[in-house]
Amino acid sequence: MTAYKKPLALALALAMLAGCGGSGGGTAAASSGTSGSGKTVTVAMDADLNTMDYEYATDGNSFIMQSMCEAGLAQLDADGQAQPDLAESWDVSDDGKTYTFHLRDGIKWSNGDPVTASDFVYGWQRLVDPDLASEYNFIETTIGVENAADIIAGTKDKSELGVEATDDKTFVVHLTQPCGFLLSLMAFPSFFPLNQKFYESEGDNFAQSIDDLLYCGPYTMTDWQTGNQYTFTKNDDYWDASNTDVDTVTFKFLQDTQSAMLEYQSGNIDVVKLASEQVDAYKDQEGFTTRLQGYAWRLDYNFDNATLQNKDLREAITLAIDRDSIAKDVLKDGSVAAEGFIPKEFAYGPDGKDYRDTAGTLIKEDVTAAQAAYAKAKEALGGDVTVTLLFEDSEASKAVAENLQQQLQTNLPGLTVNLDSKPKKTRLDLMTKHEYEIGLTRWGPDYADPQTYLDLFKSDIAGYNGSYSNDDYNALLNKAETGDDASDAEARWADLVAAEKMLLDDYATCPVYQNGGAMMINPKVTGIEFHNAGVDSYRHMKRAA
Repeated sequence: MTAYKKPLALALALAMLAGCGGSGGGTAAASSGTSGSGKTVTVAMDADLNTMDYEYATDGNSFIMQSMCEAGLAQLDADGQAQPDLAESWDVSDDGKTYTFHLRDGIKWSNGDPVTASDFVYGWQRLVDPDLASEYNFIETTIGVENAADIIAGTKDKSELGVEATDDKTFVVHLTQPCGFLLSLMAFPSFFPLNQKFYESEGDNFAQSIDDLLYCGPYTMTDWQTGNQYTFTKNDDYWDASNTDVDTVTFKFLQDTQSAMLEYQSGNIDVVKLASEQVDAYKDQEGFTTRLQGYAWRLDYNFDNATLQNKDLREAITLAIDRDSIAKDVLKDGSVAAEGFIPKEFAYGPDGKDYRDTAGTLIKEDVTAAQAAYAKAKEALGGDVTVTLLFEDSEASKAVAENLQQQLQTNLPGLTVNLDSKPKKTRLDLMTKHEYEIGLTRWGPDYADPQTYLDLFKSDIAGYNGSYSNDDYNALLNKAETGDDASDAEARWADLVAAEKMLLDDYATCPVYQNGGAMMINPKVTGIEFHNAGVDSYRHMKRAA
């Protein structure tokens, strides 16, 4: 996730948001600074861990923690480019459809088993297994792995997936079409290896505690206190352990930003996100930073709800919102008003231009038009409308939801907006099961291409789009991704621009703002890499004495 010309590398860190869940294990709490056990860094997060199962995870915070203790074929460098990790090298066929990864000598799991190419085969097969029903299984169809779509649909067996281990150290991926962003995704947790023997021995306990995981990354998880903190300790068996400077990293759950800031001022925390009301007080202090992120927040509609199937109502809601006031007056953390579904400074086209500059501004406030649309909606629906807005219980989401309620009820007289606050995990579960009306949600890009957003609203992507379905939209994206335009960069880009416009002309979703990040970072902590596309990396973090 980068503020992109290339993913912007910062010597800073952001405590990413997550849901809640998991189970306990271990008791190795760490304090900031240098202790008898070595260098330590503590990061505050304002939402709890969701899951350590990297084929069930969908949220940024879970991905960050999984990346601490596991590893993929590649890792992202400071510029967001793919560099070797468990694979020491790779080859790409002339037609771009076959990737051959060569694993390092001596890489192993924390139980001593070698990490082999078969572990990658098993992990990738599990991801698309229809019995698992991972919400992230679509990512294998996104990169075009042979037979992935048919396996997910249940028409082919997972053993037919286009991956193979030709020997213990050689992992081969077969694609239906070239994929320019495949290598960057090899650092993404969904594509991590999985030890079949260990996984099958764990059964339903897999990834439920520190003892129910195997580790092959820079750290091992040594403390899991649900609702409190999670500690990771340097893994001396990791192939690049000599370049891991910080011995212990602790993620501490502190939902109250005032309490988190007191911990920072006391020296107990090194990285803390600021709430909007804190920005003015700390913006001139050493350690303050703010930047634009790739997270795009939006309102999603449940299309199973007859009221929200009314396009005029969705149009009224979209046009009634002053997004600039939310970014500048409510959040004040570097966030900016959304101009479309795809964020700015994130992806660049064949001509080198920012996607957002090419696509233009597709949404803006127009209260007069909003009221006209609401009048049409009332006529069709038989009177004034009451809707419920679901949001997660972070301070920022609460402030945005309350502002949206005020704006919509003021600009659309007669509309009633009820608020429903839930922990993030509950909010995600409710939206996945379509047990909501309107949801304030976000997406963080997995790779630097508009497809990572646009694919969310394809009809065959479960869990993310409120049951939205548009055959013309599906066809346009399929043309760009696997059809006639897939190998023509300019034609493909034009298709993506047209698809975004089609989506927003249908008011299928209501973009609100692109996330900023205001935080305080201990000046002694450097080398944490922040990516607008992908997962933040703490692997190369350093701490001065």
